[in-house]
Amino acid sequence: MSFPKDFVWGAADASYQVEGAAYEDDKGLSVWDVMCREPGRIWSGHVGDVACDRYHRYQEDVGIMAEIGLMAYRLSISWPRVIPDGIGKINQKGLEFYDKLIDLLWERDIEPWVTLFHWDYPYALYCRGGWLNRDSANWFADYVSVIVNKFSDRVSHWIIQNEPQCFIGLGHQTGEHAPGLKLSFAEVLLAAHHSLLAHGFGMQVLRSRAKTQPTVGTALVGIVKIPASNSLEDIEAARTRMFSIAEKNCWNNTWFSDPILFGQYPSDGLKLFEEEMPKIHDGDMKNICQPLDFYGVNIYVRFVG
Repeated sequence: MSFPKDFVWGAADASYQVEGAAYEDDKGLSVWDVMCREPGRIWSGHVGDVACDRYHRYQEDVGIMAEIGLMAYRLSISWPRVIPDGIGKINQKGLEFYDKLIDLLWERDIEPWVTLFHWDYPYALYCRGGWLNRDSANWFADYVSVIVNKFSDRVSHWIIQNEPQCFIGLGHQTGEHAPGLKLSFAEVLLAAHHSLLAHGFGMQVLRSRAKTQPTVGTALVGIVKIPASNSLEDIEAARTRMFSIAEKNCWNNTWFSDPILFGQYPSDGLKLFEEEMPKIHDGDMKNICQPLDFYGVNIYVRFVG
């Protein structure tokens, strides 16, 4: 067994995980900056204020990427680093950081893949309702427009959002991730719907404004079920469980994928969530369902049975 010749070897990270410089050069706060300040919220009081110090050590980091032979590097843009309040005034110092990083990647023959949202929602917009506010979709589209206008002459591979199951489910239902909320399930579904609408709006901005032909996709968590045995009965049972919704949470494959791929929520989820469903406005599903060039999944674990 071998990898195809056009297989792309790469690596990925998220801005809050690696950049540091949390309060430098006019960067705005993200929900992670704020949550990590809360006593007892994060193990041993760790914060991302410095992290891997990518902001100051990007040249060294890109050198290591080249040394180990990476062909691509998936970075994410920190929304509040480039637009401190989430909307309005653009922070040129923040754009310049990504400008230099992207140029250096190309100099070392490493293609940048850009994730537009990897969880660091602007705190200023969170104070205005965050993903519970329907305006989030428009705020996100405006942010995407700034990034596309600046970098689409050199970036052609884009991921709109990373893992809504995490930033909605863990961030708004169970509270382990930023912004650390434990909302009612009706509010969770409302936030999820607005994040999906933002995905669709972001896709439309990219398609209409990119300076080079974009290759655009998304990256969801892959919830993998494997059969307990090789029997046809167990295989079919695993397949059914993998593409069904049985609990009132975000840990399934179809609640986020079906609107993106098919323009509709899955029927079993609609039945289970009937009492908590948000209002779906005319045109919402059409706006969410935009053509994808690729469908990305991040797989961490599998469940047996």
